[in-house]
Amino acid sequence: MARYDTYTRFDDRMLEELDRGFIGFNNRLRPDQLTSGILFDSQNGRMAQNGEWQTRKGIDNIKAPLSVGGSALTLPFTLDDDLSGTASVVSNELVITFGSSHGLGTSGTANITLFDLSSATISPATTTGNYTATITGSTTLKLTDKTYTSASGTIIIGGAQLAGTPALNDTAVNEVYGSCIFSDPNDESESYIILAANTKAVAIKVSDPSTEYDLAYPGGETISSPVEMIQAFNKLIIFRKGDTPFEKDLSATNINTEPTLDKVSSGEYSQPTQIVCASGEFALIENRGVVHQTDGVSQGDIISVVGDKTLSGDQTSGLVIGERFTVAKVFTAGSTTSITAATASVVSGGEFDGLYKVTATAASHGKNVGDPITIDGFGDTKIDGKRFVAEISGNDIIFYVPQNPSTTISGDETLALAAGFEFYLDASKTSTHVTDGQSLTSTPVFTRKVSEGLGFTHMPAPEYGVYHQRRLAVPYRYSVDDVADTYSDRKIFDEILISDILDTDTYDQVYGQFRFNAGKSDFNVGMLSFSDDKLVVFNRNSIHIVVGNGDLSGFQSQLLTDEVGLTAKNSVIQVGNQIIFLSDNGVYGLSFVDLYNLRGNEVPLSESIQKTIDTINKAHVDKASAIYFDNKYYLAVPTGTSEVNNTLLIYNFLNKSWESIDNVNNVDTDGNTFSSFEFTNLLVAGKGLKRGVYVTNTDGGIHKLEVFEDGIDRVITDIGSPPTVKSTRVQGSVTTRMFTLGSIDRKKFNNFELHLQSGLDNSSDVFIAATTENLDSKVLDENGDLVDGAINLKNASDYLGGVIASDEDVSVRGRIGNKRAYGLQLTLTSTLGRPRFRSLKIAGAETFRSTSSVQ
Repeated sequence: MARYDTYTRFDDRMLEELDRGFIGFNNRLRPDQLTSGILFDSQNGRMAQNGEWQTRKGIDNIKAPLSVGGSALTLPFTLDDDLSGTASVVSNELVITFGSSHGLGTSGTANITLFDLSSATISPATTTGNYTATITGSTTLKLTDKTYTSASGTIIIGGAQLAGTPALNDTAVNEVYGSCIFSDPNDESESYIILAANTKAVAIKVSDPSTEYDLAYPGGETISSPVEMIQAFNKLIIFRKGDTPFEKDLSATNINTEPTLDKVSSGEYSQPTQIVCASGEFALIENRGVVHQTDGVSQGDIISVVGDKTLSGDQTSGLVIGERFTVAKVFTAGSTTSITAATASVVSGGEFDGLYKVTATAASHGKNVGDPITIDGFGDTKIDGKRFVAEISGNDIIFYVPQNPSTTISGDETLALAAGFEFYLDASKTSTHVTDGQSLTSTPVFTRKVSEGLGFTHMPAPEYGVYHQRRLAVPYRYSVDDVADTYSDRKIFDEILISDILDTDTYDQVYGQFRFNAGKSDFNVGMLSFSDDKLVVFNRNSIHIVVGNGDLSGFQSQLLTDEVGLTAKNSVIQVGNQIIFLSDNGVYGLSFVDLYNLRGNEVPLSESIQKTIDTINKAHVDKASAIYFDNKYYLAVPTGTSEVNNTLLIYNFLNKSWESIDNVNNVDTDGNTFSSFEFTNLLVAGKGLKRGVYVTNTDGGIHKLEVFEDGIDRVITDIGSPPTVKSTRVQGSVTTRMFTLGSIDRKKFNNFELHLQSGLDNSSDVFIAATTENLDSKVLDENGDLVDGAINLKNASDYLGGVIASDEDVSVRGRIGNKRAYGLQLTLTSTLGRPRFRSLKIAGAETFRSTSSVQ
């Protein structure tokens, strides 16, 4: 291109300005303040590592597992028009058959008026008037008020009213209230997305969405408001604010059996009691202590030794009084296995000196050394009863008894895994050496950890929970009453409660309780387990940390900042040494400074998109949801007047800039308008090619982001029977910074050049438009039409003689028309496929160099 717009050096010099690639967008600054590579706006686009902008891939509706099971609300109504039907008798009942639907449904009862019987013959005689009819079909009614023998002719009904009172059908699925990811503890390669509807939960296998399992709620229970769900300790837990949570251990009960969920324990908490071992209920086996009873202990519980033996004359266990042990394993009583052979012989010397070694043969017994077992059927107390597996040899199980037993086999002899628990010990916790054989008759006494304050309590009906240090941390607004399933509102909104180790049902009301900003106008919003010893607690107007390891009595809390707080609990995520969350100031961050300190960042991460942040609907910002995946922070928020998350903001950590504002067009490819799509909850799930960001919403759909190369979204926006998938084009658009050609003088903008490339598998096209001078204008209005002052530069296909072929790269050159202006912006809107925008050059010349002011 010539340096001048005419041919002499005395004329205006042509200037050029270009962007060779793009890393993000910024809509807080004026477009003319932006630097090269920064866009002013990016809608439904992605910026790859090579610096190009491309329309995002289409969303896929992976599954719509819920459909309406019936009418949620039934109301009586009246049909005022006359209906004419034919009379007949069937089984001594008067049947009225209409030529078309009577409009009263297909079942139930209706109050009808027999208006005209002059053309009908009915026996026994029937008079006009009001009757209650049974609805037997869409075109039939019947009267059963008397024994009818014959009927013919035409009956005219002068009006009908559907009988009954308004009825709410709780079994009809009408909304999804929560969702979570659940990794199958019985198959490490599988994960599920679980949706909580009003009448049941549904688990959908991520690797094969056609596989789904219904998880029924406890009898008579439904959900009617949003809930939080998590996986902790292999349990699925559904929190119901102020009501009894649901749970299910899906390691003990496989999810493919479609188990019914349970209510968590509630009511008065039974404080710990002593575990007194009788002779034969305790054993030392391979540096483990095994107890042949459970007394309610759970894995991870702390038990203390209160007696090395029960009575002074008993055999000692050698355990030191006061020592504490962690329950490593809990045994659950199992089914019986037949014993087909047994022998017994006395032992001389060694660990079991003087005892009798019993060898029992039981095919496929499945037992391990140290297991507590129950022997039965020999009819001899010297062998029947509580025993411990000491050795295993194929199908043979070896255990020891103090007296010579009968080993005669009659066919009734069995063994079974018994209830019990085990813990590991070392020499420092024993006072004397006790042989394995001697331990079989020892009688130690244990106690579970006892609350040092007000006692333990059950889970206090929290709104949500967070897994931290093998514990569950929950808000402590409600207290558990003595009557099951009843709770009292404490009206305290800034307290949390932390559970015992590996126990979601035991909470110490003193050492496990932490309160923040007591007496101030503040309340808890969310929590994040940041590291092994730091629990970050977010209040609405402040942020705190709880620091500690081991015993809760050593935990301490401290204020981090009271200058910023959290607006949406599901917006909190951790990325490396940063915590990202949504606050009143926008998307904010906390950084891990050193081994001990967290510090708040001074400038919000969302500073560059403050214009978009200002559009967030503050009344519903608490519904925002966020996730981290593929080096990007995805944040779903409600914008404008929307009361649901209708917009997705994406931050690219590789580019260190905001990448796109995503939404779903609510006009399908046929031009029909449908309900707006919402990003209720964001989840990361799947393995291999299935791994990605999934979206669940109240309409029952599970969607995966960025799937289709054709730039078409396939979504559902309502619960139907079956739900209808809508196809809609991704409305990708990008607006450049304002090109000023390096000065504030007025210019004549002459021409542009774009480098574009089509998607790998589909043809593409873009519409090109420009704006000048007005820094606040936009190119297209809400209907996709050019606004006043915008310049139509046509489609790329108009310059190329056709659309851009798959994976083809092109250079589009066009004239702007010497538009006089201070600056110029280009907007590209994708109209076909997924075009890639690689670089841009704008050319023009300075003009009107007068020193006088102009308007």
